[in-house]
Amino acid sequence: MDYTISITNRCNLRCTYCYERHLNTEYGCITPDIRDRIADFINAQGDADIVYLFGGEPLLYKDTVRFYCEHLRDARQIVITTNGTLLDEDFIRWCMERKNVIINMSHDGKTCTERGVDPALLDANLRILLKYQPETLTQLVYTEQTLPFLYDNIMYLKNLGVKKVSAVMDSFLKAEDIDRFGDEMRKQWKKIGDIPDLFVYELAAKIKNIREQKRSLCEICKKKIFINWDGNFYPCVQFQNIPEYRCGNIFSGYAFEEARKAHPDYSVMADRCSGCEIAKYCRNSCACRKMATTGTVRDISEAACMEEQVQILTALEIISRDNGGKVQ
Repeated sequence: MDYTISITNRCNLRCTYCYERHLNTEYGCITPDIRDRIADFINAQGDADIVYLFGGEPLLYKDTVRFYCEHLRDARQIVITTNGTLLDEDFIRWCMERKNVIINMSHDGKTCTERGVDPALLDANLRILLKYQPETLTQLVYTEQTLPFLYDNIMYLKNLGVKKVSAVMDSFLKAEDIDRFGDEMRKQWKKIGDIPDLFVYELAAKIKNIREQKRSLCEICKKKIFINWDGNFYPCVQFQNIPEYRCGNIFSGYAFEEARKAHPDYSVMADRCSGCEIAKYCRNSCACRKMATTGTVRDISEAACMEEQVQILTALEIISRDNGGKVQ
C-alpha cells in the first residue's frame, strides 16, 4: 500500500495553479498527537510500500518530516515532495544518510512567474540536491501561458543537470482555443520526446502501458491512501475534506467498503472517452484527475483529454522509432 501523508496544506508560495487554493478547504497542519497516531497506524498495518510526505509545503515543518523518516519502520521508500525553497544542504545530507528517503523538487524552469519565486533560488537549491541525489525527479507545471515554453523550460532543467523530469498541466486549465492549444501541445511534446538522455515520467508511463497492453484501474483505497493532516482518510488529494469520500480515520480505522459501495462510478472512464480508440492507454479513469479537472468523477476536461491524446501519440512515435517503424 502507498500512503500519502499531508503534513500541512499551508505553503510559503502562492502558485496560480495550486490545487489547494481551488479546494477551498480549511488550512492546518498535523499536531504532535495526530503525527504519532499516523505513524503508529501505518506501522501497525505492516504493508507500507511508498510513503509520500506531502503538502502544501511539508518542509514548513521539518521536524515532522524528520520524525516520519525515522519512525516509519517498514516503508520501502519515503518520498518528500517540496517546492524547493526551504531546502538546505544539512537537511539534504541528513535525508540521503537514510537510504530509503528521496526528495522530489518542483521547478518550473527558466521563468517561475506562476509561482512567485526567484528561479535563482531554486537553481541554487536544485544544484545542491543533485549533488547528493543525481537522479532527482524535478517536477514542473505548465499553464496555457507557459505551454509555448515547455520544451525550453525542460531543457533549462536538463542543462542544470536534471536527469529525470515530470511535466504536468495545470489541472484547472480551460483553453481559450482548444484547437490552437492542442497544436501547441503537440509541437512541444514532440520536441520533448526527442530529447536524448532524459527520463520524462509521463512519456515513460505511457510507453510502459502501451507495451504491456494494460491499464491500471483506479479503485478507492486499493493501492493508495491519502491521510489528511487531521487524521482522516481519503482516496486521493482531490477528495480531501469532502465528507462523502471519507474512508475512515486513524481513530476508528478503515471504512473502505462503505466508500466503494457509495461511489460505484469512481473508477469509470470519463464520459467523453466512450468509443475512443486509445482509451485503453489513457489515465482519464483516474478519479483524482477527473475530480481535479471537472469537479466530478464522471468526466474529464477537454484540455486534459487533449494532453492524454498528445502524450499517447508521442509515446507511440517513440516506440515506433525504437522498433524500426513498428509499434509492436
